[in-house]
Amino acid sequence: MTGPSRIRNIAESHSRVAIGALLLMGCSGRGSCPPHGEMMTGATCHGDQLQCPYDVTITACDGTSQVITSSCSCNNGRWACPDPGTAVCNDASTSYSTSGTGGSSSLSHTGASHGDSSCPYVFAWNGSSFEYQTDIEGEVIGLPPTAAVNRGMALFHSSHVKMPTAAFDADNGIEIRVRETLPEATYFDRARLLVVDHPADHEIWSSSAESTYEWDYVEPFQVYTTQDLRPPLSAVDKDGHDVLAYLQDLDNTPAPIDPAGLDEYTVDFGTIQNLQYAKLLLDAWSKYKVPTTLDVQPFVEAMDSTGQWQKIRTFGPTAGDLKTIVVDLSNLLPSGAHLLRIHLGVWAPGRLLLDRIRLDESAPVDVNLTYLEASSANLFHRGRATTTSSTFSSRIVAVDDVIPDDPADYAYGAFTRYGDVLGLLSAADDEYAIMRHGDQITLTFPGLAPPPDGWVRSLMLEADVYYKVILDPTQTVTVDPLPFHGMLQYPFTAPQAYPSDAEHQNYLQTFDTRVFSP
Repeated sequence: MTGPSRIRNIAESHSRVAIGALLLMGCSGRGSCPPHGEMMTGATCHGDQLQCPYDVTITACDGTSQVITSSCSCNNGRWACPDPGTAVCNDASTSYSTSGTGGSSSLSHTGASHGDSSCPYVFAWNGSSFEYQTDIEGEVIGLPPTAAVNRGMALFHSSHVKMPTAAFDADNGIEIRVRETLPEATYFDRARLLVVDHPADHEIWSSSAESTYEWDYVEPFQVYTTQDLRPPLSAVDKDGHDVLAYLQDLDNTPAPIDPAGLDEYTVDFGTIQNLQYAKLLLDAWSKYKVPTTLDVQPFVEAMDSTGQWQKIRTFGPTAGDLKTIVVDLSNLLPSGAHLLRIHLGVWAPGRLLLDRIRLDESAPVDVNLTYLEASSANLFHRGRATTTSSTFSSRIVAVDDVIPDDPADYAYGAFTRYGDVLGLLSAADDEYAIMRHGDQITLTFPGLAPPPDGWVRSLMLEADVYYKVILDPTQTVTVDPLPFHGMLQYPFTAPQAYPSDAEHQNYLQTFDTRVFSP
């Protein structure tokens, strides 16, 4: 943290309702907005998805301020309003203060988030609360034409995001919250729940954890199974420093890297017996906005019986925040192999941070895959969540709370009207639920008979999503032109175009009616 800091203490927050603000926010749901004194976090409310205005004064570090209208939202019978907290103001942040006769409160926002991390965030019920799971893999648009994803291959495919702590109830199913809390616009096209039932002594993983678009190819979706994973016996970095302690546990302490160079780790797993099933599992996250002129795809080497290193295979970095990459080495390792060297690579503009590494030698086992369609899907404005972007020393941190929007994070144009969007998420058809900064989609999925005795259940969210980033908060970003499946770059050029048939025109006129002008 640089520069002087000013710490503002928190007092009671206060909301004000105005007719003009009601029109601006587009109140949705059943019921009407109560007096401001009845809108406080945790208070009883009536009319789920009801949004009521909440005046917020944004105070910058130079002392200037402006008033915007955020909102409280009614969810599951309780109000969720901007949370009080303590803000630290420095050269890279802005302090938020809610205004009113009851005093003021402050909440912090780091302006450096622009372009630093992206993707909608997934929160799922864990049995007692809604917990952040991870972000949805980066089907990013709006990057400069020279970006690696604009190399001429069709953009993109759906992601299957594993939700490690999501708790599924066989009778009642589960609720999942997808939040757009960052500086971007999100085009959500399809959402399904993949229920994976598998033997209790095995774990399952998604191939979607790995991103390879930067190198102009994509791996087909696959579910991997593992059993009795084991950490390395030793691990050293490129300079011979012992890094075993960093790579043994999933503890948010990644092995140190050289931000300006290339990194590698030599690990010894002892003799690998079942070469035909060997797999590396890398728990890692990607750190973006790292300037570089290098373009080296991550890869794995193995030492052969003559002491020579052989390049075994390349792989992709994690698709965003902490995920588990499965690097399949089946039938690729030389006989007697036990020393492996993992090269983290570097690509514009990202670096890979490795928190844990393990080896699997188990044969694949059968699992039961069941796709569940959502029973409900509602889009509404909830407000921004408290988040901390990924760094060289920590993954993303996110809390399912509510704090005021940041106007610098708004995109403009025609967004999807609030309310029921179930039909828009039932197929990948370029008819999107378009989310703006501060929006949330609440998805509910029905129950499913429990797995057989001796089996357990894991969950993945299948999400077909584009998102357009706001790289520079001083520049206006618009929803148009709408993306579409099969486009070779974005922005696209003729003859490529968003579908113009009657069905898609009807979609635009019926659903995309929430218009914001710069």
